[in-house]
Amino acid sequence: MDQPFLPGIPSLPAFNTISPREIRIICALASGPCSRETLDRIAGASNGPDAIAALRRRGLEIPCGRNPTGDADGEIVYRGRYRFTDADRERTMHIWGRL
Repeated sequence: MDQPFLPGIPSLPAFNTISPREIRIICALASGPCSRETLDRIAGASNGPDAIAALRRRGLEIPCGRNPTGDADGEIVYRGRYRFTDADRERTMHIWGRL
């Protein structure tokens, strides 16, 4: 699980962006885990994984867990759900914390 922040241990620097798309994604992930489909709708684009990859390249972790679910044909598939780590949440709080 995520490591708690300890007193006296410096935090990572704040994550900065001016991209409206990234801000929408960050605010969504601050609220809880999101599927790719949800992020596509929120971001206003059809390539949520690319947007997540861009945020990761710039220093956020954003792990993706895979949970089993049924598809339209009754087959078991694994849906990815992106989430913030505690460090991601702390680094982006200045973006979503004012909402």
